[in-house]
Amino acid sequence: MASPDPVRHNLLRPELIIVVGGLSATAHAAMMITIPALPNFMEELGGFMFIGVSMSIGIALASSSLGRVVTNIPAGLMSERVGRKPIMIIGAVIIAVFGSLSGVAPNAPSFWVFRLIMGVGSAMVITIANVVATDLSSVENRGRVLGMMHGMQLVVGISTPALGGFLAAYVDIRTPFYLSGAGTAVFALWALFRLPETRPNITRIASEFGKTSRRQTGAWSLLKDPSFFWICMIGFATFYLRNGATTGLIPVYMKDVLAMGPADLGILFTVASVIHGIIIYPAGWASDIWGRKPLIVPTGVFVGIGVAAVPFMTDVMPFVITFVLLHAAIGWGGQAPAAYLGDIAPDGHRGAAFGMYRTFGDTAGIVGPLVAMGLADYVSYTAAFGSGALLWSLTVFMFWKVAKESAGSKRTHPRTMHTVTEPPVRQ
Repeated sequence: MASPDPVRHNLLRPELIIVVGGLSATAHAAMMITIPALPNFMEELGGFMFIGVSMSIGIALASSSLGRVVTNIPAGLMSERVGRKPIMIIGAVIIAVFGSLSGVAPNAPSFWVFRLIMGVGSAMVITIANVVATDLSSVENRGRVLGMMHGMQLVVGISTPALGGFLAAYVDIRTPFYLSGAGTAVFALWALFRLPETRPNITRIASEFGKTSRRQTGAWSLLKDPSFFWICMIGFATFYLRNGATTGLIPVYMKDVLAMGPADLGILFTVASVIHGIIIYPAGWASDIWGRKPLIVPTGVFVGIGVAAVPFMTDVMPFVITFVLLHAAIGWGGQAPAAYLGDIAPDGHRGAAFGMYRTFGDTAGIVGPLVAMGLADYVSYTAAFGSGALLWSLTVFMFWKVAKESAGSKRTHPRTMHTVTEPPVRQ
């Protein structure tokens, strides 16, 4: 009967991190590659009834988030029953098929439906990829393991708009959509043959918790822990900014205010991806040594200021500087929330914990684009960016005040439940 530490040591092979990170990254990239083309593509499809182009973009982004919202928790629970691997591979196939189909959408409503189904697949891949990364790691190295995985997701996800922008500008506006699922299909095939099953077989739970404790650690009851609740709220605020501002509103702002095109946005995202690639592993190391909160809170303050400043950057150069600094801050603190969640998630309920976290985030992914695009259309860009910055800053403040540290020398959050034994993974 193997102990957890040797198992995790054996699991930490670079290939496994690459496969899991690649699945997560390409699932994210399937959405991101189309961002520069989205404003012009939606103009080509035309409006629908009283819905304009900006709101149509918001609905497209919200549709994929809706697909994730209804799938995150069921996918997490199923991963505890049938395993991590089959859930991720099925999700990757869904992304590959419906990502390509979105390029042939004849009108806005059909495009929204394709994005909704892509969201289902995305939840199956990204939620469970985080669970697998937690299976592969311990609290002492989780920041670095998740840092590598999220580094791949951020670098690939942020750099693919460069490819999408150039394809849209110099090939055809639909080409980024045709190709959006290709990367996910490649990694799904790789995972099929090379990724082992990492779901632990929990043979018994420590006697002091008993069966009652197991029942009380379901998805919704996890929210009774204030630290878990506020890390979920960090997820909510993060997705609100991501879908409502950094990937949703900024391309529209660049087009309308700064008169910048898809290729310009692609170049900016390429620069941002290089920054992410440089700092993500050092950030993971720092969170393992110093703890998660020292990364989440200070960078959170900087991100809030950066988002609020965007609508005041009405010239290209100040906007570019703000954009780059904002993404540097996002990269430095980006992996710490997932590492924090992995630290405090009860063994045997990781799928439920990550499903809940992603559900909070993807709910914001529905609300964020609709609110941000609506404010931009009917009030101002200042209101659109400012509301997101305010929500984010208040959430970071509450996390700082309430949540307990889960890693580093100042760790104060106790594990509420633990696995006694975990056998080696099954090939």
